[in-house]
Amino acid sequence: MKKTLISIIMVNYNGKTFIGKNELRDAISSFLETKYAPLEFIFVDNNSNDDSVKFAEKIFEDYKSLSTKIIRNENNLGFAGGCEEGLKSARGRYIVLVNNDNKVVDPNWLVKFIRVLEQNDNIGAVFCKTIKWDEPTLLDSKGLTMTPPGLMAMTDIPEDKISECLVWQTPVMFRREITNKIGGFFDRDYVILNDDTDSSIRIWLAGYRILYVPTVFALHKRSATMKNLPTEFVCFHGRKNTIQTLIKNYEMKNLIRWLPVTLIIYLAAIVYFLFKKRVDQAKATLYAILWNIKNSGRIMKKRRYIQKNVRRTSDDVIFRLMRLFNLMEVIRGEKIWPK
Repeated sequence: MKKTLISIIMVNYNGKTFIGKNELRDAISSFLETKYAPLEFIFVDNNSNDDSVKFAEKIFEDYKSLSTKIIRNENNLGFAGGCEEGLKSARGRYIVLVNNDNKVVDPNWLVKFIRVLEQNDNIGAVFCKTIKWDEPTLLDSKGLTMTPPGLMAMTDIPEDKISECLVWQTPVMFRREITNKIGGFFDRDYVILNDDTDSSIRIWLAGYRILYVPTVFALHKRSATMKNLPTEFVCFHGRKNTIQTLIKNYEMKNLIRWLPVTLIIYLAAIVYFLFKKRVDQAKATLYAILWNIKNSGRIMKKRRYIQKNVRRTSDDVIFRLMRLFNLMEVIRGEKIWPK
């Protein structure tokens, strides 16, 4: 039986500078050394201003027997937009999305992913355990969940057991056909942050499951790119995306219940930021709210599409995978109230 082609898509922005020359080489090489064929590797560059593209081309010279491709975007489209450009060119039946700060250790990792994904047609995506790049004995993440107002949280699923998880992390593998079932894998409006949350919720609402596979693990250099971006830019996109994720995906009864809570938290955060003289964060949070108001027509159009064409199950399926909302956790949370 002929094995199916798998496409690995890596999105990059100034990876040689932000991730590091040696680390970027290790990351790319680890995926090129995967023991699986046929395989194609697509490197999507988001208009880097370092020489990441030439650096990747140099690495590819050592793997001439493999199918490799470089896509040069004219603008920085973020992770979501970069992946969507990669998907346009990908020929594989199965798609794997990776970050340039991911490095797989076991060359047989892809075979392990396939075994789990093909166990049942209702498995929409599988993802792996990540460990800290610089401290490889420490767990980095085993997926994410959220509270009903949309605030992200770590999961409490078992570390070493295949488990259902609300939000995937990279590396993630899914069937290409699922992109049509959920209205496209990513929403380009997200740019950065919570794009995975939005696509994960739509996968669940379409009747599929997302599984954490601990037998596959990757090193992760957390926030290697994010910490080099302006704080206001990161906060704006993160909070604007939290709001639109709820508007697009929740049933009306849950939207009416939880969106006001999210907005109250953000309005309180604006007051707090001004008190702390963090004008950048105050502006970012205010602009996040205003962006959703300004773009409400487009967001509501997406909502109608999701509720009519994507949804095959109730919100109960995603709420059972969430953490309970705890006001004290919000008050203590440094991501909302940075010191």
